[in-house]
Amino acid sequence: MPDPREQFLRDLGYTEKAIAFIMGEVHVGELDEPSVAVRHQGQCGDIMVLHLDVDPESGVIRDARYRLTGCAGLQAAGSAVTDMVPGRRIDSVCDIGAKEIVAYLGGTFPEVKMDCVELARDTLHKAAAEYAARQA
Repeated sequence: MPDPREQFLRDLGYTEKAIAFIMGEVHVGELDEPSVAVRHQGQCGDIMVLHLDVDPESGVIRDARYRLTGCAGLQAAGSAVTDMVPGRRIDSVCDIGAKEIVAYLGGTFPEVKMDCVELARDTLHKAAAEYAARQA
C-alpha cells in the first residue's frame, strides 16, 4: 500500500524527485566543521540553516547540509540546493536561481510553495556572500 504522505505530496503537485528528497530527508543535518554556516528566515517564518564545506585552495564545495524549521516545500528545496552544489565553486553558486532549483526537482513545483524555493536560493546566496567576505 502506498505511503499516504507520498500520495498527499503528489496531490499537492510535488514531483517524484521532490517527494524522494522529502521522504528520504536528503542532506538534512549539520557539518561538524563547516567553512560557512548561515541562517536565513523567509517572510513566511520558515527558517533554513545552511552548512557548506569549501576547499580553501580551490573554492570547490565539498559537502552541504541543512536544517530547517518549515514545511515540506522548504525541505524539497533545501535538499535540492544541497544536492546541486557539491563539486561547484563557491563563487559560482549565485548563478543558481529559483528556475534552476525547480528544474533540478523535475521541472514543476507547487506555485503556493515557490517562496520555499526562493528561501533556499537566498540562503545559498547568503552563504556564498558570507564565505567571500571572510576570504577578503
